[in-house]
Amino acid sequence: MRFRDFESKVQNLRFFNLNDIRKLDPSFHRRQLVDWQQRGYIKPLVGGMYLLANCEVDEGLLFMAANQVYQPSYVSLESALAYHQVIPESVLGVTSISSRKTRQFESNWGQFTYRSLKPAYFFGYKVVTVTPNQKFLIASLEKAVLDFLYLKPHTHNVEDFDGLRWNKNVLSNLKANDEFPRYLQIFNKQALENRVNALMRYLDA
Repeated sequence: MRFRDFESKVQNLRFFNLNDIRKLDPSFHRRQLVDWQQRGYIKPLVGGMYLLANCEVDEGLLFMAANQVYQPSYVSLESALAYHQVIPESVLGVTSISSRKTRQFESNWGQFTYRSLKPAYFFGYKVVTVTPNQKFLIASLEKAVLDFLYLKPHTHNVEDFDGLRWNKNVLSNLKANDEFPRYLQIFNKQALENRVNALMRYLDA
C-alpha cells in the first residue's frame, strides 16, 4: 500500500495499530510500518499505536489511546484528578484503572500506568465525547478520589492532604453528593472510610 493512499483512508483516525491497517490491506507487512516511521511519515504513540506525523497530540488523544491500549480500563487517579481540576498541574503520561493486572507502557508522552482493581470496583466512570466517533472513559470526580485513596494507603491524615495541595473548592462538591457515599459503601472497606473521614477533616480545616 502506498503511504498517500493509506493516509487518505485514516485521516479520521487519531491513531491506529497494525490490525487497523490490515483491515484496509490484509497483505500489509509490519516492516512497512518501520519504513514509514524511518521516513518520518508516522510516529509511535504507545503500546503498538501510531500517529500520522502531523497529528497533534492532546489530552483527549492520550486518554483515548490509554483506553484502547489496555482493555478494559478507564482514566483515573492523578490523570482524572487533574482533569477534574483537583490537583494544580497536569500529569505527565496517563494513569488508569483496569480490572486486569497492573501494567505500564512507555511513550514519548510519559508513562501509561494501569493499576489493578478487582472487577467489583470497576465502576464510576463516564464517557466523554471528543467528536461523534471519538470518546474516552474517565472516572467521575467521586470515583477518582476513592480510587486514589484506596490505592494510596499512605494518605490517611490532614497533613497528608495538605501535602497533596488538592483543590478544596472542587472537592467541597463531594459533601452534598449522593454518589460519593454510595460508591464508598460499595468498596466496604473500613480503612478507606477512615481516609475519607480524614479528607473531610481536611476540607473543613
